[in-house]
Amino acid sequence: MDNNLIRVLNSFSEQFCRIIKTKLDSVSEIRIRSNKPVVIYMSCMPYLIAEDGDFLPADKQTILNDDCIKFSSREIKNAFARICEYSVYKYQSDINNGFVTVCGGHRIGICGTAVLSDGKVKSISDISSVNIRIAHEFIGCSAELLQRTGIDSGFLICGVPSSGKTTLLRDIGRTLSSEIPAKVSIVDERGEIAARFGGENCFDTGLCDIYSGYPKNKAIIDSIRTMSPDYVICDELTGADVESVLYTLNYGVKLIASLHCDSPETAKNNGAFRKLTGTHAFEKIVFLDSRTPCRISRILTMEELYAD
Repeated sequence: MDNNLIRVLNSFSEQFCRIIKTKLDSVSEIRIRSNKPVVIYMSCMPYLIAEDGDFLPADKQTILNDDCIKFSSREIKNAFARICEYSVYKYQSDINNGFVTVCGGHRIGICGTAVLSDGKVKSISDISSVNIRIAHEFIGCSAELLQRTGIDSGFLICGVPSSGKTTLLRDIGRTLSSEIPAKVSIVDERGEIAARFGGENCFDTGLCDIYSGYPKNKAIIDSIRTMSPDYVICDELTGADVESVLYTLNYGVKLIASLHCDSPETAKNNGAFRKLTGTHAFEKIVFLDSRTPCRISRILTMEELYAD
């Protein structure tokens, strides 16, 4: 049992923690909104929690159920303060980006009222929603993917949120750096891959060099200049990352990355996807099953993708 996650759940209530613990291995997200039923996601499906501890499939009828567990805005505010160890300043830079990451790699996303200074978010007040994304580590989960894609080229992993993109990237880094072994740099801009906390990685990333909290473009370029990697691994590319993607290509470094995209059909109409694959840095595109984390749906070359 992950004591760090238990501490987060206990910040809301002991009863809430006790109920969630019974399903913890299956839970990927817990969404808590002010005065609304708590929604948890198991196998990508939403459930509500009845006061008696039963888990109810979320639908129009159960969402209106007054007997489901809810938290007030004050309870959410107090819980978040406990999660931050009553030292919000310690987490301020992360809070400004809409989340905090706690030991264990678990991310607590927050939604509320932005306090702006010179057009930038200075802080977030009146937190009304909290999303606890539970980090899971599955050693060896990338074995099938690496066997099918090979290790001689870069590839792009596409999937919806909670489909296992980050979990796969983490295990790919561990495998390539420890079992090949290759020189691997992980660009962990949001602190989810290695989940570094207090200078230590919460997850096993093998012998990778970790760039934690760096802006993605800078970290990719700096890693190539200073660490001479065979591979660079990073999460959640966007169309704005084309320059750094080209940089890896020009220096012969293989890039393994992820992108939010749910299917080959939508990929072809996704502007970011077209820009990134137009660099020719990725020889294969991996699509994940939206219903089962880390499960491969299809692996296509660019030629196969556009031939469909």
